[in-house]
Amino acid sequence: MQQLVTQVLLPLILALVMLGIGMALQPADFKRVLLKPRACILGLAMQLLFLPCLALVLIGLLPLSPLAAAGLFLVSLCPGGATSNLFSLIARGDAALSVTLTGVTSLLTPLTLPLLFLAYLQINPLDTGHFQLPLWPAIQQLALVTLVPVVLGMLIRLRFPVWAIRFQPGLRRLSTLAMLLIVISLLATHLYLLERILSVEGLAILLLSTTAILSGYLMARKSGLKEREQRTLGLEVGVQNAGTAIMVALTILQMPALVLVPLMYGILMNLPAFGFVTWLYRKDQLETTDLDGEVNEGV
Repeated sequence: MQQLVTQVLLPLILALVMLGIGMALQPADFKRVLLKPRACILGLAMQLLFLPCLALVLIGLLPLSPLAAAGLFLVSLCPGGATSNLFSLIARGDAALSVTLTGVTSLLTPLTLPLLFLAYLQINPLDTGHFQLPLWPAIQQLALVTLVPVVLGMLIRLRFPVWAIRFQPGLRRLSTLAMLLIVISLLATHLYLLERILSVEGLAILLLSTTAILSGYLMARKSGLKEREQRTLGLEVGVQNAGTAIMVALTILQMPALVLVPLMYGILMNLPAFGFVTWLYRKDQLETTDLDGEVNEGV
């Protein structure tokens, strides 16, 4: 049963998530990169460069096991997904920017993830016998579940725009729910992970997600981006697609021991994200109250 989940259902559902993201993209979204590149370039730099570096800093500071450290770095190499898009929508961020960043990073992931993870393993080898990352098969499999579905979704949106607009939200909700069920089912077969929530691994995950969210938000503010763009960059940098990391660990590498941190991340990442969204709501309420007070004083 577990083999069915990891070898068939997990890649299929991940592909559905990416298909939904592709169906939300339009050529105009990519024109944004050329016409208003600052937000996109900063977002991509934070996701592709800052986040892995942050993971390396945490690995150096915390007493993580080699497998847990590799799992944390693996998570940092993953793109955003439907979850980050959903949080951006809830936070009243820039939904189009969120989908664009997720789409672009998903297109790059089949190349960047295997190369960077392989480089990490060359410097920090795992003591697991003759383990090695099959680079070209990994690129092919990641392309099959990320690049191909995103491109296919874009083609569907281009060819059948009315149908895509109508069904894309439902597909996104369905695939997100299915991915959540996959994570829960895998947790059910790894119940010992629940005992590790309050461990150094859990601390590393919370620090990675919290620091990434706040760094993305503050860097966007420092760069003079709009408030909606600031919120989106915070969530895109801080909420990664745990399903991709789980698939790499279980389907491509077939290393259950490596899935500890990605599985925990799939649950714990929601705490900083919800906390950030709650803070934004409180911030909006206070600003609205202050504005109403100024209006009343003026009257």
